[in-house]
Amino acid sequence: MQIIIKNVLLIIIGLGMSHLSYAELLWTPKPVMKEAKTKAAKPADAHAGHQQHRSREKAFYLQDNKNTNVKYITPALEILTLTHQGQLDKYVLPDSGMDNYHALVAERKTDTSHESSLRYAYMRGKPSGHSPENLVTNHKLPLEIVPEPMIREHLRFYSSIKHSYKVLFEEKPLIDSWVILKTSNGSTIDSKTDSRGKVTFTLPEDFQNIKPGRRANKPAEFILRTVHIANNITYKTNFSAPYSVNPSHWKSNSGGILALSVGFISGIVVMRKHNKKTNENMKKKKVKGKAL
Repeated sequence: MQIIIKNVLLIIIGLGMSHLSYAELLWTPKPVMKEAKTKAAKPADAHAGHQQHRSREKAFYLQDNKNTNVKYITPALEILTLTHQGQLDKYVLPDSGMDNYHALVAERKTDTSHESSLRYAYMRGKPSGHSPENLVTNHKLPLEIVPEPMIREHLRFYSSIKHSYKVLFEEKPLIDSWVILKTSNGSTIDSKTDSRGKVTFTLPEDFQNIKPGRRANKPAEFILRTVHIANNITYKTNFSAPYSVNPSHWKSNSGGILALSVGFISGIVVMRKHNKKTNENMKKKKVKGKAL
């Protein structure tokens, strides 16, 4: 029975597709399609300050955004307007003036279905005075995946680290519900929620060509999906976020390179000392031979 339910869930959320970014309601940091190049000239009176401000804009893209209701919630739980820009489902996040996580919420409803997508974006600004837990635990969707806890500003979702999430339906824990994790690197994991509606995943070690240094390893994306059917309505939701290479990998790589470098340099020093000593011994032998 569990296998049948799991297979039905897989069919409903479309995990038969080969790529993370298939057509579904989903927040992403980059567009699926490359943005069309335009030859429109910039206004002659454009100021450098304005251009710098534009370069600092933070934007996200909402896949398959037709007939959706979009909300942008601040740390103070204020709802700001998000407007769609361009042809690539781009939404530029307005400046709330607050430092901390902001919630991106998208919903689409019909008589028989409810789709939703949730993501948290960290914005810079003045200290908000609000804990991110206020925003994360605030009820936003009928079916919602809640990180427990949400990562702090200077932390990240890392590979090989366990992270827990709670699945809520109408603000109550959803028990024995399948949750599926998929990464943009191609990994897929599934599990069921426990008696508290909680599920735990260890983010996979699926990064290739890991390099020394944090900035040398670009983050990947992971997405959690779940489905629930109630009152003849199919509820489908997802939660997406970036995750990074576990620091132990690139630190160990750095350490390995450093060790190799030290060993190489030490070898050169030893060889030079050895050659110097050998040359001195040969000179001494030559002097003794001439004396005889």
